[in-house]
Amino acid sequence: MSKKKLSKTVIWIQYIFFRFGCGIIRLLPLKAAYALVKTLSYLIFFVDVKHTRRAITHVLHSGIRTDYKEAKKLAYASLLHMLKVFVEIVKFDQFVTEDNIHEYISVADDPISQKVLKKDTACQIILATAHLGNWELAGGTLSVFSGYPVTSIMRPLANYKIGNYFYSKRSSFKHDTYSKEKGLRPMLDAFKKGHTLAVVADQHASRSEGIEVTFFGHPARAHATPALLHLRTKLPITMPYILRKDDNFHFEYHCEDCFVYEPTGNKEEDIRNIVQQYTNVIERAIRKYPEQWIWSHRRWLDCGRGEYKANDNTVTEGKEK
Repeated sequence: MSKKKLSKTVIWIQYIFFRFGCGIIRLLPLKAAYALVKTLSYLIFFVDVKHTRRAITHVLHSGIRTDYKEAKKLAYASLLHMLKVFVEIVKFDQFVTEDNIHEYISVADDPISQKVLKKDTACQIILATAHLGNWELAGGTLSVFSGYPVTSIMRPLANYKIGNYFYSKRSSFKHDTYSKEKGLRPMLDAFKKGHTLAVVADQHASRSEGIEVTFFGHPARAHATPALLHLRTKLPITMPYILRKDDNFHFEYHCEDCFVYEPTGNKEEDIRNIVQQYTNVIERAIRKYPEQWIWSHRRWLDCGRGEYKANDNTVTEGKEK
């Protein structure tokens, strides 16, 4: 079911407040901007009951934390991380240029990261990414490290004016982005031009768009776009992500895996296997750095439709469609 469209009045009101917030963040020094959103995070965590409950429920459901208090701490850390990501998106061009980018973003020294993200060994690839670390910086800067222009497909925001702001930020360096409503054609055209293809693949997918997989031991529905592109292009699939190293605008690129699937001739089964494989890669990365993933996303098919109990504490989540 599609979401109700926002009226022009609501779009403009939201956009004015949004740009006002962006303006304040741009005026503040980085540490002050982080302090501001940390203060806001306490308010949001206790006022936005729906998403707080959902995040705690999802942490418990995943098994990353089994104690309610620890799950609550992780849910709060995830919210604070998301607000810091927003600060970093807004202030990115105040710090980073193509000339100084290596002062702020480094590449992990493991073999896969070095191979995929260094110009002398990089190749054209498909990125099955996630909302882990600062996903916006990862998409906007990967071309500088790999040497390959990046084209990504994104889900449009309900408020298109705010969406256009983020699209403009994503288009830094050699990064083009398209709405998923345009289908695969822009991605296939980009492939022919030698671009790396990027798709955020950790969100809940509808029945028409997704494939049922196992995620943290539970059923979930994942986007199949990276799998479809893989079968069409034969490009390797990998999962790069940027982790925040400190509060001084220093980040580190990681690459969790890089694989090529050998088709069996059964297309439906091949798609399911590929989707499960990169879902496993995403899960493995989240397990390593759970504080830098967004736990408030609706993700599982067997979660959020009743009560969740842990250590005599109950989190109730309303039924979602």
